[in-house]
Amino acid sequence: MSKDIAIYYGTQTGNSQTLAEQAQAAAQKAGFNASLFNLADVAAADIASNAPNAIFIVSTWGDGEPPTDAENFFSELSGASLDLSGRKHAVFGLGDSNYEQFCKFAKDLDARLSELGSAQVLPVFSADVNFDGDYAKWQPQALAAFGE
Repeated sequence: MSKDIAIYYGTQTGNSQTLAEQAQAAAQKAGFNASLFNLADVAAADIASNAPNAIFIVSTWGDGEPPTDAENFFSELSGASLDLSGRKHAVFGLGDSNYEQFCKFAKDLDARLSELGSAQVLPVFSADVNFDGDYAKWQPQALAAFGE
C-alpha cells in the first residue's frame, strides 16, 4: 500500500482550493506523503505518473462544465488513452443543486478516471452550496479508504 497521495483541485471561486489544502494537511497528519496540484498546472498524462492515490476536489461551473482552471486538463483527459490501472481515486464535487447539471463535472471526471482503469475508492460525492458539513464527514472517509 502506497502512502503517496496526490490532491488535485479545480476551482472557479476558491472553495475547491481551500478544501484541497485542508485535505493535504489532513493527509499529511495521517502519515501520507501528500502533494497538492491545481488542475490548471497538470497535464492529463501527469496523473499516470504522479502518486498512485488521487483525490480530486472540483467545482462545476455554468451548465455542468469544469471550472476555468480545469478546462484544458479535462479536455486532454477526455481524449487521452492512459492506463490508470493500479491507481485509485476519490472525487468530491462542489455545485449548486438549483442548476440542472448539478456537480456534472465531478461525475464526468469520476467516470473518465474509471474508464481509464483507476479504481474508485468511494462513490463520487456531490456537495451543495453549504458543503462544510458534508466535506467534514467525507474527508476522513476518503483518507481511510486509501489506507485500506
